[in-house]
This record gives sequence, structure tokens and C-alpha cells, in this order.
Amino acid sequence: MRDRNRTGQHFAVRGGNKTGQHFVVRDENKTGQRFTARGGNRAGRFLTAGFSCAAAVVLLITIYRDLPQGESAQRGLLQAVSAGSAVDLDENAASDREQDPDENAASDGERDPDENSASEEDQDPDDVRRVALTFDDGPHPVWTVRLLDGLAERSVQATFFVIGKNIPGNEDIIARMDQEGHLIGNHTYDHVKISELSVNEACEQVEKTSALVKTITGKDTEYVRPPFGSWCQDLECSFEMFPVLWDVDPLDWTTKNTSDVVRRVLEAVEPDDIILLHDCYESSVEAALLVVDALQEQGYEFVTVDELILE
Repeated sequence: MRDRNRTGQHFAVRGGNKTGQHFVVRDENKTGQRFTARGGNRAGRFLTAGFSCAAAVVLLITIYRDLPQGESAQRGLLQAVSAGSAVDLDENAASDREQDPDENAASDGERDPDENSASEEDQDPDDVRRVALTFDDGPHPVWTVRLLDGLAERSVQATFFVIGKNIPGNEDIIARMDQEGHLIGNHTYDHVKISELSVNEACEQVEKTSALVKTITGKDTEYVRPPFGSWCQDLECSFEMFPVLWDVDPLDWTTKNTSDVVRRVLEAVEPDDIILLHDCYESSVEAALLVVDALQEQGYEFVTVDELILE
């Protein structure tokens, strides 16, 4: 369950850690904490201080009665429970057992290639570090084109929130965005504050822009970046809209210093973040491509905002 519009909190409840259960409850509005409760990956369970001490001891003695382990392991386990620590039953048991020499030999030998490929296929998609790169205020006849060239060289898709009045004369750029797999969003026709307009005026701003894009791509601009982050939650126009804000804003429009913009982004970015930049400034375009290079080296995958919001 998530509010991925960046207007409220973001909670995720996830299940499935293969043999055990893995539940995560997160507040990703970066104002709270992250709590994890999980089941063991093996046959045991993680026990936490939620049990009373006496109940936990009785339960553990019952489970441990038939396990091949030493007295020291039992004593260490009971001490851990008394202290309210999390205990993995199998890990304690394994520490007191002698490993089978054949098992060691097998582990040192060559692995079945099918096992390796299976482990890669089973990788939890939630472990992939993703980020969405977004650009406002285009299309620009020079800098947007240069940006598209750089993104194509790096096989990266981004999201472009375009201003309607900038589209006439730049229709080929809009067409290229769509053809190369980028997501085209709406940034109103005149770059106005939606919350200060009447419903009819607000709808006209997004509908005019969407109509221009649709004549080129055949698609409405369902994702709207309201200028100044100002949005009316109950706004309903002629097509479904999803307001999209941001997590990282380096204020690139305030400086021509490319290095400063890159530094601000890299210092702030975290997985699943939406980065705000502008494709109407040379320094911002240069910074964006340097950010892509740096984050790709760190293992980040670039996605369009719909992949984060509607996951």
C-alpha cells in the first residue's frame, strides 16, 4: 500500500522471503523509521522481545530438546532470550555441529550452472536500486535534444514534464521522446500555479497540453507535475491524472555550476527517489548525464515515474 505521489506518507507491506516470511513496514517520507519483522530463512523462527521471558524459555527448551547441540549453546540461547535479543535457532544449532567433510568438499567444488542462474532469477526485485530522472519545462530545441542524445547513449529512459506552449515547433522532439521509450508528462500549458485557478481554468491548462501531445503520440499525458508543487487533490478533468512531485530537488535553475548540481543530487538520492531537473538549461543537461554515469556505477537502474508510482 503506497502513496507514491510524494504528497503524503509511503508505506509498503511486502511478503515472501522464499522459505520464510518477510514483512516490511516503511515510512519512506524520510520522516520516520523503518521496521522489519521477518521469519527465518531456514526451519527456525526469529523470536523477539515481544514474548515474555518465561514463555520464550519454555518454547525454546521444547524446540531444542531434540537438537544435536552442546550445553554451551543452550546456555547462550537462554541468555539471549533473557536479554530480549532476536535468536535464529538454526544458526545457534549450526555453530555447535561439526560440518560434514563431504559438504565442505561440495562447497569448494564447482557449482551447478543451473543453480547459479536460478539464484539470479529468484532475486527479489525489491533489492534492485531504482531511481526516476525527471525533467521540467521543455521541450527546448537545443538542450532537450542534447539530453536525449546522452540518454540514448546510456540506454536510459526518463520522464519529461512538458509545457504546452513550448510544443509548437518542437513536435519532432516530442515524437522522439515517445519513440525512445521516455514517459511524457504534463507541466500545464503556461507554467501556472494550479491551486490558484478555477476548476475550468486548471483543466484547460492540462487539457490543452495533453491534446498537443496526443496529436503527436496518440496518448494522453496522465502524469502531471504541477508547477511549484501546487495541486488541487479533487481536480477532475477530461482524462485520468496522477500528480507527481519529487524527492530530490538540487535547485538546478538557481546555478550554472554543473558540479554543484551533481553534488547536490548524489548527496541526497536514495533508492526509489524521483529526481527533479530541467532540460531547458545547458548546465542542468550536463549535470543530468554526469548523475546518470555516477549512479549507474553505483548499480542504480533508471526507470520512468509510472514504474515507481504504479508498482
